[in-house]
Amino acid sequence: MLSHTKSFTYTASNFHLEAQQASQESDVSRVQSGSYLSTGWFTFILAMDACYGIHVYGMINDTYCKTEGYRKVPYHYYEQGRDECDEYFLHEHAPYGGHRFITEKKVFAKWAKKHRIIFTHPNWTVS
Repeated sequence: MLSHTKSFTYTASNFHLEAQQASQESDVSRVQSGSYLSTGWFTFILAMDACYGIHVYGMINDTYCKTEGYRKVPYHYYEQGRDECDEYFLHEHAPYGGHRFITEKKVFAKWAKKHRIIFTHPNWTVS
């Protein structure tokens, strides 16, 4: 009935390979930095494996929060709290337990040079 269906499974060994790749891409080990890879990281890995191309909507790049006059939006659209950039800076410099969102975005930009990844709304310039 579903003979043409492919499934993708993420295993513990996949996780360890991704942690190694994250260390190589960012020059910092996940353990040394006290951080966790985000769900966005794992989504990119799975999508690069499963899809011919990836079109990402609504993800800001690694420099957006340092842009003069950037638009402040809530980190979670459904609740009040820190804005997105404040949350990213908090996580980027947390001593443990955070996500390195800004570092991950730098890596995503690198991947976009090698894979069919397009970022829109806002558009990313990947050079």
